[in-house]
Amino acid sequence: MRLVPVAALLGFSLVACGSEPPPVPPEAPRPPAAPAAPEAPATPPPPAGAERLAFVDQAGEPRLLLDCLGGPRPALRASVAEFRKIGSEDRLTLGAGNEAFALVADLADPSPGVVASGAIDLDLLRRIGDRRPVSAVYGAQSVGPLRPADGMAPDGFVVRCRALAGPQGQGRAGDQAQP
Repeated sequence: MRLVPVAALLGFSLVACGSEPPPVPPEAPRPPAAPAAPEAPATPPPPAGAERLAFVDQAGEPRLLLDCLGGPRPALRASVAEFRKIGSEDRLTLGAGNEAFALVADLADPSPGVVASGAIDLDLLRRIGDRRPVSAVYGAQSVGPLRPADGMAPDGFVVRCRALAGPQGQGRAGDQAQP
């Protein structure tokens, strides 16, 4: 009697070995993938007629871009691509050495991250020329201390930015504009 269950088990295993898996219906053709949207450049080019100075972290990664813009209303523009815009926050603060400089964030700017601008401050330029560490703070987000990128000339940036600012450049109380 023991033989019958063993024979039945053996028969089932042979049936399972000889059978083929059920056919798989062919996969429906997929629609072609939409073309990938072009990525925004990591470092957008500066506007025409602007001077740019990039600041990097210890690993040499660009974290802050400063553009000095000429024209009838000269301005300093700061861009931090890694910051997220906050609808209730309209101030980006740059720190240079132990001094803070406030810029107005442009929440409508389509550039990645946060872009802020303000009048060209001669004291900030002096501190950049002195190679003071620079930081940026926006809400609870911060980056720094940063240094000018290799190959960038802070002195040249300062001289050209002062020239773009002309007599309209702002100084702090007690500061004298230096050529």
